Amino acid sequence: MNTNEILEYTAAAKAADLLDTARRIAPTLAARVESEERNRQLSQETIHTLRTAGLYRMFVPRSLGGLETDPLTAARAVEEIARYNPAAAWSIMVTSTSAWWTSRLNDEGIEELYGDDADTFTAGTFHPPMLATPVDGGFLINGRSPLTSNVREAKWICVAAIVMENGKPKQVDGIPQVIGVCMKASECSVEDTWYSIGMKATDSNDTIANNVFVPHHRAFPLDPAREHNSHCSGPLYRFPAILAGPGCFIVPVAIALAANATEELLAIIDSKTPLGSMSTIKHRGTVQRKWGMAEARLRSARAYLHHTITDAWDKTKRGITLSAGERATMQLAVAHVNQTCFQAVDLVYSAAGSTAVYTRSKISRYFLDAQVVRQHGFANESRYETGAQPTFGLPPDLPVVVF
Repeated sequence: MNTNEILEYTAAAKAADLLDTARRIAPTLAARVESEERNRQLSQETIHTLRTAGLYRMFVPRSLGGLETDPLTAARAVEEIARYNPAAAWSIMVTSTSAWWTSRLNDEGIEELYGDDADTFTAGTFHPPMLATPVDGGFLINGRSPLTSNVREAKWICVAAIVMENGKPKQVDGIPQVIGVCMKASECSVEDTWYSIGMKATDSNDTIANNVFVPHHRAFPLDPAREHNSHCSGPLYRFPAILAGPGCFIVPVAIALAANATEELLAIIDSKTPLGSMSTIKHRGTVQRKWGMAEARLRSARAYLHHTITDAWDKTKRGITLSAGERATMQLAVAHVNQTCFQAVDLVYSAAGSTAVYTRSKISRYFLDAQVVRQHGFANESRYETGAQPTFGLPPDLPVVVF
């Protein structure tokens, strides 16, 4: 074997080990779902299981003890965990996406976050941005950011912030300057606002910062062009942002919910007899058709996502610069997979009839979780427009598409 073949073989072996680990631990996570939903956050047992399995270090650089996992393996691992515990999979999204963005820190910054513990939990949220007032040595951060998932578990919280100058947003080329900042979670406060219809155990509450000091080394420009620190020079940190976050970690949860829903419908077709019928729903054409449509949507969505990730990863590894139009098609994939998976769950919900309206129904839980996931700002229905805009000669309305 030459050096490249050895590296590819080693990477494949590590990916297989990670997927085997995900499959092994996933069933143990299912038993905690109901209690975690009642508590609206993951249990320490689940956090410990994911941490010791290495699933929180997938996007942490190898030089700091991370795995620097390839994107397709990450997406497959998240889907596997989400089949049993969607909120647990969501927590992997939270800390992995944050790890990817913090690769933009300088050496001192990323070493402070992960140098002593590659499993450190970093939470993050980008909208709305907080305010960053320059002071000696760094910035004072003020503001409120909702939807900070797993915020009580986090050691660090990363947010976007508008740099202020004389009480107004600082302008760079006529545009407000926006940076990313990493705050110590212990210096922020949390307001308990997460009372949701689904994904209840994600602890996605509001983070509040009141004059929280962030030194320069824990701040980074939110700009597509950047220099790599010495730990994050690998292709993973050049991978398109819309796939590195939503593609690898958000929409695999949607895929898992759709897979669970179609499987659960099969589990009830022999036992459910609808009103006015002498036979079970197994023999009803409308149920057969809806299951078939749902299954086809699920399979096509998974294939579309995996193809998009694989193609982008291959180009990234070969050093090919992706155009704005190519990146926009990746946004289309993310939005379409998410919305298509919701459609699959909705078809199953409809086919199951009154069985699905009870909270005891698994289909009801999948439906409500899917309702929440479909609304995510990076993958909701409006992102079809975002994906189309560069082809129409317009700038995308979601700046992260060009990162």
